[in-house]
Amino acid sequence: MTSIMEMPDRVLEKFIRFSDFKAVLSLRQVCRDFRNFIDDLEDSKLPDSEFEQIEIISENKEKNIVLQFMDPKFTFYRMEYSASENCRKFQEKKTILENSNIVDVAIRDLELILKFQRYNFEVLTLSLDDCQLQNKLSNMLSASGQIIKTRHISITVFHHSQVLSMLGCTDPQTLEVLELHSVDNNLGIDIDEIVKTEHWKKAIEVVCDMHLLNLRAEDVCHFSSISLKTDSFTARDLDTLKKTFLNFSKLEYWFFDLKSFNETDELSNLWGLPFISGLSRTWYFRIKDSEKKILLIQILSHRHPMLQEYCATYFYIIEVEDVPEGAIVHDYKKKDE
Repeated sequence: MTSIMEMPDRVLEKFIRFSDFKAVLSLRQVCRDFRNFIDDLEDSKLPDSEFEQIEIISENKEKNIVLQFMDPKFTFYRMEYSASENCRKFQEKKTILENSNIVDVAIRDLELILKFQRYNFEVLTLSLDDCQLQNKLSNMLSASGQIIKTRHISITVFHHSQVLSMLGCTDPQTLEVLELHSVDNNLGIDIDEIVKTEHWKKAIEVVCDMHLLNLRAEDVCHFSSISLKTDSFTARDLDTLKKTFLNFSKLEYWFFDLKSFNETDELSNLWGLPFISGLSRTWYFRIKDSEKKILLIQILSHRHPMLQEYCATYFYIIEVEDVPEGAIVHDYKKKDE
């Protein structure tokens, strides 16, 4: 009987092209020669993996690496690499890695998987508690000329220096949603270099639960949706944000978690008296060329002797009938342009 490696290359190529992604990954484990044959094929001769989501996670304490993917049918594929067991697990199959390093094996598998991917990912999740994996990921992408194309990226960092490196693995031209998270809720990160990246400039939505230091109002005016933490804004900063929101119809919702805000009186001088209810102060503004839409800006301050000061600032659009009785609706003015 003819072995699979004795088949002509054209037959093998056709066989692989009409196999699905999972089957080809399984075929790679048949023997080393077959694995090398598959790895050396041109991208166009490989089947499309058709993944929508990809997660790359390393857990330094557990000495584990996880690659997880989801296809359009919500089927998950999970590849787990364990240093303690010196093995790779794919679905139900467990392979002992012998003398191989799990980082090298994971990076090689990821490189192949990216070759299978024809279209942009919908979501990329990166959480790398391992500088070796992060460095080898960057080196692999650079050496192969690959870059991960995704619409939505979610990054979890263990140190502020990781942000720029992780962003560098992705194509800013396809990015729409940028999420930045930290395992340390108190981590502060200087935003100066991040706002210069094309990723920050191209994204239209941003979510960040790290405290952004040195953030300027002008740095966020292009986002349609915002949820982030920063130290504080001045009254003039909030006025800049208000003018931006009033003049761009595609803006949806802005939320700023401020450590403090001490210029309420200055805001009243700029905007007039707020509508006060409990701990919140709210202003209402008419939108340019709209009789029904109203911009709501609300500042909710909370102070407690046992808790950290909290100041939530919201910008969003409501219907005119939702304005509470007794609240002043400020007319759109020429100076707001």
